[in-house]
Formats: sequence, C-alpha cells, structure tokens
Amino acid sequence: MTPTASTAQPPQGSQAVLVALAVAGAAAFVYGIMQPQPTRAWGMYLVNLLFWSSLAITGPALAGMMQLTEARWSPSVKRIALTTAGFLPISFVLFLILFAGRSVLYPWVTTPVPVKAAWLNVPFMSLRIGLGVALLYWVALRFSRAVFDEQPGAADSAEARNRRNRLATALLVLFVVVLSLWGFDLVMSLDPKWYSGLLGGYYVVSTLYTGFGLVAFLTIRANARGLTSVSPSAIQDVTKLTFAMCVMWMYFFFSQYLVIWYGNVPVETKFFLRRFFNDPWRTIAFVIFIVGWLVPFGYLLKRLTGRPPTAHKPLVVILFMGWAAIFLERILLVFPALSPDDVFPFGLMEILITAGFFALFALGRNRFLSRYGALLSQAK
Repeated sequence: MTPTASTAQPPQGSQAVLVALAVAGAAAFVYGIMQPQPTRAWGMYLVNLLFWSSLAITGPALAGMMQLTEARWSPSVKRIALTTAGFLPISFVLFLILFAGRSVLYPWVTTPVPVKAAWLNVPFMSLRIGLGVALLYWVALRFSRAVFDEQPGAADSAEARNRRNRLATALLVLFVVVLSLWGFDLVMSLDPKWYSGLLGGYYVVSTLYTGFGLVAFLTIRANARGLTSVSPSAIQDVTKLTFAMCVMWMYFFFSQYLVIWYGNVPVETKFFLRRFFNDPWRTIAFVIFIVGWLVPFGYLLKRLTGRPPTAHKPLVVILFMGWAAIFLERILLVFPALSPDDVFPFGLMEILITAGFFALFALGRNRFLSRYGALLSQAK
C-alpha cells in the first residue's frame, strides 16, 4: 500500500516549539563542550542518547515480538509501537557525534588498560558499535515498512508473512546483542576497572520496561486523538508487559548486586559503595527504587488483578514515574564514573540538552506518523 498523508500531523505551532527546543539543546551542548571541563556536557549527551535511543528501538522490538508470536489482540498496538522508529535515523547521526567525545568520556582511550586492550580500543569499539547500530536500525526500519505495507482487508500472502517473520527474528536478535553492547561498551567502560557480566542483560531489561510503558502511553494517546480505537483489554495487555519488565528490572538488579556484594571484591563493590553510600547518589538511588519500582509495582499489581479499567490517567502517571526513574538511573550509572566530585548534574545546560533530545525524538516520530498515521487502525 502506498502510504497516504496522515490527518494526525501535529499543529505547526507545536512543531515550531519542538524545533526551537532542539536548537536550544544543540546550542547548550555546543556551549558545554567548548568549556575547559566538557565532561558534564558529554555525560548528559550520553545519558540522553542512551535513554531516547533505547525508547525508539524498543517499539519495533515489541512489534517484532507480536509478529513472531502471531499476537492478534491488537494490530493497532503493533503499528503504534513502530512509530517510535522515526527517531532511529536521527539517533544514528547522534551516535556518530558521540565518537567525538570518546577521549572525554572513556579514560581507556588515552590510558589503555593492558589486560583489556584487545576489547577496549578505539577502532574495535567504533566498529562494533557503529556497525551494530547501523544494522539494528536498518532492520528495524525495513520491518516497519513491511508491516505498514500489509494490505488491509486483503489476503496476506505466505511470502509476505515469512518476510516479516525473518525481519522480526533478525531484529530481536540484534536488539539483545546491540543493546547489551551499549551496556558493556558505553556504560561499563566509563570505569574500565569495574565489570559485571550481568550489566548487558540488565540494560536490555530496563530498556524494555520503559519502552513497553511508552507503547502503552502512545496507545492511550492515539485513542484520545481519535487515531485508533484500541480496547481497554488490549491496553491492559501492554500494561501486563510493562509490569513484567518492572519485576524483571529489579530482579536483574538484585541478582547483579547479590553476586558482587557477596563476592566482596573491592574493584567490583566500589561501584555500589559510591552510589549507595555517598550523597547525592544515595538519595537518587532511593528515589529510583521508590518512584521507579515500589510505587509502579504496587499500582500495576492492583490494576492487573481486576477487570481492565476504562480510565487510564493513573496509569499514565505511573508510566511517567517509570521513565523519570530510569532516566535518573542512567545518570546514576554514568556520572559517578566521570568525576570524583559527588555533584548531581542539574543546571540550565543539562535541562536544555535533555529538552533538545526530547524535541528530536518527538520530531522524528511526528515525521513518521505523518507518513503512516492514517494506517494505524487499518490492520486486520
């Protein structure tokens, strides 16, 4: 099917605001990296790049899961999930920009670690991250187009289904591998002497938690705007996935914590000592636990034990709490490794950089939605 223009195109005023935020964010970032100490600017850039890129790729990953499991509870949810792919081309360019800050963020670039030099070296890391991101995003975009090319009301050919299944399989394999590398290479190597074999899996699970929540929110919003008519039971199904990943997120964290703490190896335990016993990181850690897990766990457990509710405002609040907590968690992972000073990165520069990333994410999705928005509720 040839995509048609969508009536879901956002107002020009909101588009102008997003463009202004993107420009302001870019200006704040340039200002930050031109300072004598550009670490905070590059650190906030890395946090935002990981956070928004993870949200963008999780949508197609959820659609791939629905494709392979032949989920028929809501084709519209499957297509709404794919709209986050609009940020992927922008994200790829932003990953290329990150390469310019490698010597600021990663100490092993200027001071190699001999026992890890075979893995932690600039050419090899750039090659695996660059090729991994490019291949993952290319497959995700191919899969998105293949899904939107489905003919509504027409018989779906076996060849078309097989092609979507192949793309979905490749997408999910690459999703796990590449996002694990983000955890190992882009986060863990900020402190090249610390290591955890579970960090890659932990990063993938925490990404799924926020990504599934985003799909639930976008589904509720699409219903409110009249783009789709997804039933409360289908929204409940996405909420169940969010709840499952909420539980898995804390399970992976505690598994990692337990092994390192009981191992009592100083090079490993210092990671937790710094973040759990030094303020402001200790306070941030408890905020993440309460806002990101304890309250969402309690609410979602109660919500999922009864009939699917038709009012979703409490759920939206819980979803926002989860995103805020994971964003803080990314800060908690990144910034203590960048500076010996225990200072939370909160200032005008950091706010503008974050707002700029949000604007680019929204602009990328809006562009994708303007092309395919009319097809969101036409799938069988």
